[in-house]
Parts: sequence; structure tokens; C-alpha cells
Amino acid sequence: MSGSLRSTLSVTEQVLTKLPDYVNDIDVSPDGRRVVACSVSGDICIVEEDGSVRFLKAHEGDVVHAKWSRSGQFVASCGIDGALRIWDGVGSLVNESQHKGWATCLAWRADVDEVAAGIGRRAVRLLANRMNPVKHVELKTTVESVVWSNDGRYLFAGHYGGVSVFQGAPNPVKVFPWKGAPLTVAASPDGRWIVSGNQDASLHVWKFSNGSELQMTGFATKVLLAAWRRDSLRLANASMNEISEWDFSGKGPKGSKPIGMLGHSSRIVGLGYAPTDPDLLGSVATDGSACLWRPVKSGNSLVHTHGTQYVFTSMRWSTTELRMVCGTSTGEVVSVSFNEVAGQ
Repeated sequence: MSGSLRSTLSVTEQVLTKLPDYVNDIDVSPDGRRVVACSVSGDICIVEEDGSVRFLKAHEGDVVHAKWSRSGQFVASCGIDGALRIWDGVGSLVNESQHKGWATCLAWRADVDEVAAGIGRRAVRLLANRMNPVKHVELKTTVESVVWSNDGRYLFAGHYGGVSVFQGAPNPVKVFPWKGAPLTVAASPDGRWIVSGNQDASLHVWKFSNGSELQMTGFATKVLLAAWRRDSLRLANASMNEISEWDFSGKGPKGSKPIGMLGHSSRIVGLGYAPTDPDLLGSVATDGSACLWRPVKSGNSLVHTHGTQYVFTSMRWSTTELRMVCGTSTGEVVSVSFNEVAGQ
């Protein structure tokens, strides 16, 4: 999509399936052909390319997250029951582990079919091949976010007090300390930067090589969403209904001002750069709006807004087309496709 005018786009909206209750998380398989979504009802659904749907009773109570492995062969889920589970593509249980505490987060490793989750005060790991994974030490506070480095070498765990870095041993190989509560952690694809979105309405940034840090403050509310552009030169974050994009080229964003974007009237619940057009940023909010942005320092960054009747709760981009797949507060799994209008 090369245009920047609203009139150049048409939107196709489709309900793929419906879960019994609020959708906590949603994900699209790496080949773009399948969708997984999970609900507070304890259910997971897998939507196939042909439209068929498979439902699994996956957990007792809320399923907090469900995500495809990078290989596309497995789905992992975690819940408030303290369980971490791996399922194959047809819904059969492959492996599981049970822990004390609620699960808060989930992330697949890129190079191996291994998943990590934050459960209680531990970053828990589980392998699809049933081999014994590394067992990490219990941290002093609850793990709120886990993310792998792009090469799969490091696992980052955000918790009150900073971000702990694990590799092939039970104890952290490095800790980026900070007296605050990270709610989300994002590692840049090139491995240079670690960023946390925080309870105190701030972003905290560390350079991985030497631990040098900076902090961005002044957001409206806590920062729950942060997304890197594929080239690691831009980082977007959302706080309430406002998006900020930061320039990480050169020495980083120290002393610079972000690009600010306003287009939603309520809390943003999904944010990410489109895999098919990495300069294009997408967001959805609880007001039912889906927005496309092409961030610019001067002028209007908003490319298109599509309004729906839903209260969105989550969003993921398709990997193969300009299509968002969204969860809603009433259980719908909704596809929102953006199409360029010929001749415009």
C-alpha cells in the first residue's frame, strides 16, 4: 500500500468464529493461514484457512495467552491455573508443566520449539520435544513479561526491580536494574536495545552491550504496549489512546522528541508494524476502531480509520497480507482486511 489518503482503501470485516467469553489473546500462524485465540472461559480456538474451527478446553479459568511457535507446528497456552501447555496443530496435548501462581506472559523462542512463560516469580520454560528445559531460579518479584532475543540466545524477564537476562543456566547472566515495575519488555530485532513499558507511565531503555540507560516519561497512563519496527530503527508504544514513535537510528532517542499520534477515543489494546509493509503501523482500541499509521514528523500520520461495533481486546497482524485479526470483549474473532482501491 503506497497511498496515504483514506479514499485509497476499502475494508473487509469478517467474524471468523466466536468464543464463549472475552478474548484475552490472539495470534496468527507464521504462514498466515491459521489463527489461535484464547478466552477467559478457559477455551482456545484454532481457526483453519478453510474456515473450520477447533475448540479446546485448555485451562481451568482464564487462558491468559495463546501463541503459535515460530515453526508453526505448535500452539502454547498459559493460564491463571499456573499451567503452561503445548498443543499440536490438531489440538492434541504435546507437553505441559504446572506451577504455583498465575501466568502473566508467554513467548516462543525463534530457533527451537521452546516456549517461556512468566508464572509467579519464575520464568518457566517448556520444550515441545519433552526434553528437560533449563529451570531458572525464583526471582524476588512476580515476572510480568518475557521475551526472547531474535536469535534465541537470551531470555529477558521483566519484574519489579528491572529486567533479568537468562541464557543456558538457572541464574541470570545479567540484570538491568531499575526501581520500577515493567509491564512489558521488548527486545530490538538487532539485539542492541531492551525496552520496558512501565506501571509509572514511563519507558525505560537499556543498551544491551554496556547497560547504559535512559527513561522517557510523561505518558498519560501505564505503558502496556511496545513494538519494534523490523529494522530496529523505530519503536512505537501506546499509553491510553495515544501512540508515540521513537527514533532509534544512530545513538538512539536520547534528547529527541517522539512522533505523537492520536486517532482513537479510548484505550489502545493492540499495536504493531505490518509484516507486509514495515513502515506501516497498526493499532486497535476498545472503542472498536482500527487505525493505520505512516508516522511522519510533520503532517498527518493517520492513513485510515475503520470503525466497528466491537470492543476490541487484542490484535495481531497477518504475516502475508494487510489484515488484522482481533479479539473482542464478547468473544468474537474478527478479521479486518485493508485493500487498496484500484484507480485511486
